[in-house]
Amino acid sequence: MLLVGESINGTRKQVAEAIGGRDAEFIKALANDQVQAGAHVLDVNGGVAGGNEVEDLVWLIQTVRSTTDIRLMVDSANPQALQAGVEACVKDGGQVPFINSISGEQSRIDAVLPLVEKYKCPVVGLCLSDAGIPPTAEDRFAVAQKLYDLTSGAGLPGEDLWIDPLVLTVSADSNAGLVTLETLRLVKERLPVRTTGGLSNVSFGLPNRPLLNRTFVAMCAGLGIDGAVLDVRNKAMMATIKAIEALRGEDPYCGAYLKAHRAGLLE
Repeated sequence: MLLVGESINGTRKQVAEAIGGRDAEFIKALANDQVQAGAHVLDVNGGVAGGNEVEDLVWLIQTVRSTTDIRLMVDSANPQALQAGVEACVKDGGQVPFINSISGEQSRIDAVLPLVEKYKCPVVGLCLSDAGIPPTAEDRFAVAQKLYDLTSGAGLPGEDLWIDPLVLTVSADSNAGLVTLETLRLVKERLPVRTTGGLSNVSFGLPNRPLLNRTFVAMCAGLGIDGAVLDVRNKAMMATIKAIEALRGEDPYCGAYLKAHRAGLLE
């Protein structure tokens, strides 16, 4: 599974303070902690209330790149910041980043598709349209189909489109998890793309969220989800991921699982 570390996000108080104060050491430590915990990609979001998102995002990317060569995921709702972030990643021969994200909203298509076409960035595709989040799995799949058609038309291989079926909280809608799972099933059956998601949304507002999150990750893994955006520093979640990879045949001779066991990382 492709694990995207979610922690470098300006909506988090400590990260926002580090961005505002240009505390590079805090950001570097946060990046390195996630890499050491097993992240394959780091999501970088510079959205801070009252800040200059273009400058803040570029600073974040430069800071992370100064301490690790891990691939980045540029995350912004601001088209100017998104473009500046992608350009900061590829500057001086840097690796093309993931983009988080494109959706079925026309304004988002207009902002993101040119970047995807120019740089061939892998991109997260949200099953979201101008009408909002579709209530049914079939309607969400229709958005996924539209995004596949658009990105493949822009020259992006299907494997570089990561469809996010969108996860809503079951505390507000008892069927929210089921709709996500059914959307995931449809996408895996009908499109040559990959799948991911911020799966922890499912437990918002409920007690013992880690239990619900781990269980939901395992349920999605059973349907073949290819990755997840999560807190890789959560040891119990990472133990579940190791178990999933061993059980899905993605860990030859269970080598990574046994290594994690010997290191005391399985809880």
